[in-house]
Amino acid sequence: MQEPYLSQFVALLGQGAGARDIHDSAHLGSYDSEQPAAVAPRFVEREIHRVELHRRGLCALLEPHVGQVGSILDVGCGTGGTAVALATSGLEPARVVGVDINETTLRAARVRAQAHGLGEDRIQFRPVVPGALLPFADATFDLVTCVSVLEFISAGASRQRFIGELLRLVRPGGHVFVATPSPFRLREYHSRRWAGDIRRTPGYPWSSPPWSPALRTLRDGNAEAPLARQRFERHPLLRRVAWAAPVARYLLPWQQYLVRRPAQYGPASGINPRPA
Repeated sequence: MQEPYLSQFVALLGQGAGARDIHDSAHLGSYDSEQPAAVAPRFVEREIHRVELHRRGLCALLEPHVGQVGSILDVGCGTGGTAVALATSGLEPARVVGVDINETTLRAARVRAQAHGLGEDRIQFRPVVPGALLPFADATFDLVTCVSVLEFISAGASRQRFIGELLRLVRPGGHVFVATPSPFRLREYHSRRWAGDIRRTPGYPWSSPPWSPALRTLRDGNAEAPLARQRFERHPLLRRVAWAAPVARYLLPWQQYLVRRPAQYGPASGINPRPA
């Protein structure tokens, strides 16, 4: 990222851009109620290089399965790392829309897009209201992505409704990608709380297990891509045990799901595109 965009972007990080909060909790915990005195240098460094990180990781996973698409929605886009990576990837989308609930974060995303030479004809960032339906018509996008958002929604029922929203917005034959931390860890991924995924204290993030209603909703009636085996095969050490990926996938730090909606869905197929 070059100047003057780099300085603008770092300044916005200092103002709270990219902070991850629990926005639907009635009992805020220290994780989402205490603002740090200063932004950690490692956080700033990761945010600056997040586009390249997602080009190597996320985009490389999606491109073989999704191919070229016309439109992409990135839900919970943060500072735009995922959205910009997708916009400049081999998916070659004509339009990318990123949505988030934090206006300061969206300002940082717009600066990032400008730094990569992307105008509003290629990529847009819009604010949304937490818990509300997303402001798009049914079956609007070819690909919907959601990276590290699900674990910040407090209630399991709300997570299931949220996944229903992602599915609602995808065109027949389109794809939905969801990434959320693995719950099979001694410490919760973000807050580093011991057994945080089991205790599920209000005001703190926690990860959904694969059998949760939310992730079952994501997979039910949709074709799931074999991302786990692909991830193992790309790893220099794990490629030898790629055959065990269907089970060993749960040892990885992140759960990643890519599903393809049926070419036709609705009452005739028994699949309802609207959220549950």
